[in-house]
Amino acid sequence: MLKLILRQANWGIFGAIFGFAIGFFVKIYLIDIVGLTAWGKYVTVQTFSSISETFLSLGIPYVIIKFIPSIVENNKDKASRIANVFLKYAFVIGVGYLVLVYFFSSYINQFVYSDIDGLSWLLFIMCIHVPISMLFGVVISLYRSVLKIKEIVLYGTLVTVTVRAILTFIIFQFTDDIGHFILLEVFTQILVLSILLFLFNKNEFSLFVKSDTKEIVHDTKIVDYGKKMFYSSVIAFISAHALSFIISIKLPSAEVGAYNILLTLTGLTTFILINLNKVFAPAIAKLHHKQNFIELNDLYKKTTFLLNLFAIPLAVIIAIFSDEILGLYTAEMLEYKKYLFYMLVGGMLSLAAGSSGTFMVMAGLEKQNLILQLIKGILLIFLSLCFIPVIGLLSVVVLYV
Repeated sequence: MLKLILRQANWGIFGAIFGFAIGFFVKIYLIDIVGLTAWGKYVTVQTFSSISETFLSLGIPYVIIKFIPSIVENNKDKASRIANVFLKYAFVIGVGYLVLVYFFSSYINQFVYSDIDGLSWLLFIMCIHVPISMLFGVVISLYRSVLKIKEIVLYGTLVTVTVRAILTFIIFQFTDDIGHFILLEVFTQILVLSILLFLFNKNEFSLFVKSDTKEIVHDTKIVDYGKKMFYSSVIAFISAHALSFIISIKLPSAEVGAYNILLTLTGLTTFILINLNKVFAPAIAKLHHKQNFIELNDLYKKTTFLLNLFAIPLAVIIAIFSDEILGLYTAEMLEYKKYLFYMLVGGMLSLAAGSSGTFMVMAGLEKQNLILQLIKGILLIFLSLCFIPVIGLLSVVVLYV
């Protein structure tokens, strides 16, 4: 199992390196043109869109990864019907949500973000991502459930990143409006989603079949697990992104943009963990279904060791060349150098626990993981609301750690 995971993870790691490298230079190019304040507005509406998607998705990607691997082995027709129900849900609910945002975006800007200039329009076009991302989440989870990581990387990463980078370079020769970047992201997502849907339907099993929601609603195992994972995903998202949302309300757009850049650089140390988790989840579900706890235990220990072996040198390199890296974005970022060091420490602490969260949600410890995330989320929200107005971005960084 470890060899299978590492073989599949090689594709994920390659895709992550490619995506980060191209995205790194695209972000530098873009921020240099639009400015840190405009980038902060982009991050603000992106956070709102992500929160909406998390609530509307109802934990469906987790359900797919948990149950589809075993269903495919026994009954591909049933797997097709279940996948079709999830796709229809994502499309209908996502489009309905977009219509609501169209009419209420100005009110959201006024009452949530204190009427930031130009944010209403950005909020609407960013929320076009929601139905597309919900569909994307279903399709990517289906690929992961059959351990097809190569296809996710080739089309979900290589094509997406390449097309987005080329269009960004061309379009921003003529404009400095961050809204155009959001629209080209939407175009790229639609293009790649179409490719992934076509290939999965052709090579794995049919997604466009007649289906009935009752087949899922009446399956108590799927419904019960879906409820747990909905609560867990919402709480986990809040605990992970509460800081981003609160600073988008409490801090100036420039500091919101700066914090996003710091998160991007810190994320370089954890990209191996993130991509291993993409392969881990269905493999853990299979081993747990077979009650193979010895191999699960061995898998956790070996992969945690490998994660730290590769990640620590990356963190050291980022710390040594921090001036040069931060200066590439904008000279303003050098003011936040000390914050980067703190956040790198936080990333190393996270890696020390390996993929423990993924193991918990895929191996029968959903409730315990939910409790941990709930405690984390409550603490983050309470402490950030108390300290951000007093000491600003420093409190955000300390809470991140």
